[in-house]
Amino acid sequence: MKYSKLKVFVFFIVLLTSIELSFGQSSPTILIAYYSESGKTQSMAEAVAKGVDEIEKVDFILKPISEVKIDEVLNASAIILGSPVYNGNVAPEIQEFINSWPFEGRPLKDKIGAVFVTGGGFSIGEEAVMMSMIRSMMIHGLIIVGGDSVESAFGASAITGEGDFDGGEIQDIFLKKAVGLGRRISATVVDRSK
Repeated sequence: MKYSKLKVFVFFIVLLTSIELSFGQSSPTILIAYYSESGKTQSMAEAVAKGVDEIEKVDFILKPISEVKIDEVLNASAIILGSPVYNGNVAPEIQEFINSWPFEGRPLKDKIGAVFVTGGGFSIGEEAVMMSMIRSMMIHGLIIVGGDSVESAFGASAITGEGDFDGGEIQDIFLKKAVGLGRRISATVVDRSK
């Protein structure tokens, strides 16, 4: 009889402990940080967030880089950066933001990293800017993940001012790439947290 009571007691202790642990665990967080003067890179950031939000068990922070706190960078499971293309280069504000990350002890090592950009025209530097941000993230030890299609292998990009893509709003073809990038990063973070 004592053995049965002991088994029931142990069962309830294990059950309560697992319930307590599951309530104490927080969801992984993805930081989506961007710089945008015209609002176009912000539109891409919002589409990335939409993709992230399609996967359960992940939280996200969506902010312009000027509002991001260093603890949000350090506590994020993934960092997705967005920049406009400035004369074939990353926006100086984005590079300053990356340069502000702590390096000593490599606290960002093994986090997931991803990028997205907006550029005024074809062959104006979208891939060069993505690779610049990717290189900077790799120096900090981030693991880079691209988009969910071959057309977004380095990340999501949008043409905003040339030919059929000249207009006020980001076109759906580019927003879909941003959503796909967010979804893939979110799914990757969930898989890694299992």
